[in-house]
Formats: sequence, structure tokens, C-alpha cells
Amino acid sequence: MQTEEIAGYVKKWGLVAGIALCIYLLFRYLLPLVFPFLLAGIVSVLYYPVLRKMCIRFGIWEKECRKWVIIGAVVLFYVIAFLCILLAGGYLCGQGQSILLNFPFYKAKAVYFVRQCCCQVDDWLQIQRGNSFIEVSGFIDTMWQQSSETMIPKITTYSVQMAGKAFQGVLFVVITVIATFFMINDYDSLREQMLQSEVGICVCKTLTKSKETLKAYFKAQVLIIILDGLLCTAAFWIIKQPYWIVLGILVAVVDALPVLGAGLILIPYVLYLLVMKHFGMAFVLFLAYLGCLVIRQTIEPRMVGNRIGMKPLYTLISMYAGFQLFGVIGFLLGPVGILLGKEIYNFVKDKKLTKPTDNRK
Repeated sequence: MQTEEIAGYVKKWGLVAGIALCIYLLFRYLLPLVFPFLLAGIVSVLYYPVLRKMCIRFGIWEKECRKWVIIGAVVLFYVIAFLCILLAGGYLCGQGQSILLNFPFYKAKAVYFVRQCCCQVDDWLQIQRGNSFIEVSGFIDTMWQQSSETMIPKITTYSVQMAGKAFQGVLFVVITVIATFFMINDYDSLREQMLQSEVGICVCKTLTKSKETLKAYFKAQVLIIILDGLLCTAAFWIIKQPYWIVLGILVAVVDALPVLGAGLILIPYVLYLLVMKHFGMAFVLFLAYLGCLVIRQTIEPRMVGNRIGMKPLYTLISMYAGFQLFGVIGFLLGPVGILLGKEIYNFVKDKKLTKPTDNRK
């Protein structure tokens, strides 16, 4: 019996390792090649039911003009998405330009802050005021000079690379739009073809089960980011921070990252305000930090853990592992990979359990 248990554990973890390896290879090598079609598929799955209902309601679904309606609807969808991205990018660029124009002012504030900290250190060490600042300022000047010397060649190289990336981006958008049209237009026939093969049935069942879990996960993360963003934006507005919208959104996005969290921005900001003796502002941001912790610790276990059956610890591990393997996009791919792996494992396990019954019949 003990040997059978060991063999069962070996088979179980061998299956888990095989699924994990397949998902890694899928994300590493196949995903970049099919990403435009994957994005088109996601848009088609979400957009097709709404578009079909509207066309049936107006009686044009069975007519020849359906193709033109689909083309117009697809183009309209991507135009609206592009305009939203353009508006957001324009606002961020405007804020960045404002920061660059006021750079001397912020540099002077940073120097004053460093001087105050160095004076505190001099008082603690009982040495003459200004000695620490001389050493620190010399180190900062050296680092600034070295970074300036290496920054210009990097900017030139990056500009040349961006020219090639721009063409790839245009090609990516065109392929995605065309693929979305064909997928929506041939949605029913593509689905029927997939259901005619065993592999297609497996894919459809896995996608159907994963659809709700992924939807719950994305809804939870979006809700947390929105609540954190509103809270932090309000906090920065209360302390009259000129870039309150940008900082509020930035804190909300950073809070979604594992290990880092909202404290990566808020805690240093609170310490800065304490050193500058702005205790009221520091207290407001500290309350915002506590609010972000409460939001994530209360909402995430309920919406993410209970609804998709994945504990917050596993979510944290998957996001961190995804970041180490795939970079920033791994924050998203990690949990997605765990959910897909879980559904594939359950499907294979259920199929193995039903085999003996089928043989008896």
C-alpha cells in the first residue's frame, strides 16, 4: 500500500511538473508569436454576444450587410480603445513635461531635504554641521556625472530601436483588427470545428471553466486598483500635491505588484514629510497607506480566493514567479498560468477517473 501511495504521489507531481513546463514553454515561446490572435480572440469572445444580440434585434444578422456592420463595430471598438490610450498617454506626457520644466525647483527641494537629513546625522554623531552633506553631495555629483555620460548613448540607441518598434506596433494593430473581424464573422463555424475533435473539446472545456475564474480574478484586481486609486488620489489632493492624479494612479498600480505594494511610494513620502515637519500631510498619507492595506486584505481574499479557489498566498507566489520569469507582464501571466494549469490538471484527472468506468461498459 505504501508503494502504491508513493507511486501515486510521483504520478501526481509528475503531471503537475509536466503541465507547469508546458505552460512555461507556451508563455515563453508561443505566446509572443500568437499574441495578436490571442488578443483578437479575447475581444471576439467578449464582443460577439453583444454584437450578435444587437444585429438580431435590428434584423440584420442574416443579411449580407452583416459583414459591413461587423467591420464598422470592430473598427469603432479599436478606435475608442486607441483614443482612450491616447488621452491617457497625452495626460501622462503633459505631467511629465511639467515635471521637467519644474526640475530646478524639485532639485532644490531635494538638496534641501538631503541637507536637513545630513544635519540630523551630524547632530547625532556630534560632529560639525555640514561635514556629512559635503561627502554626500560629492557622491551625488559623481553619480550624476557618470549617469549623464552613459545616458546620451542609451537614448540614441533607444531612439533607433523605437523606430523599428513603431512599425511592429502598426503591424500588430492591423493584424489584430483583421483577426478580430474574421473571428467574429466566423465565430459559430470556428466553434463547431473545434468541437468536432477531441483536442478542440478539451480546449473548449478548459476555456469555459477558466473563463469565469479569470473574469473573477480580473474583476477583483480592477476593483482593488480602482479603490486604491480613489483613496490615494483623494489623499494626495488633500495635501495639495500638484500631481495628485498621476501619483494616485501610480500608487494603485504599484500596490497590485507583489512584495512591493503601496508602501514603496507612500512610506518614503511619509518619511520625507516628517523630516520636513509637515506632520498633518504625513498623517494623511499614512492613513491612505493603512487604507490600501485594509482594502487588499479584505477584498482580495473574498473575491480572488473564494470565487476562483486560489488562496492569496498562491496568488502572491504566482505573481512573483511570473515577474522573475517574464518581467513586468509576468504579474499577469503568473496567476493566469496557475488558473490554466489547475483547470488542465482537473480535466486530465477527471478523464483518468472516467476511463475504468468506460472500459467496464
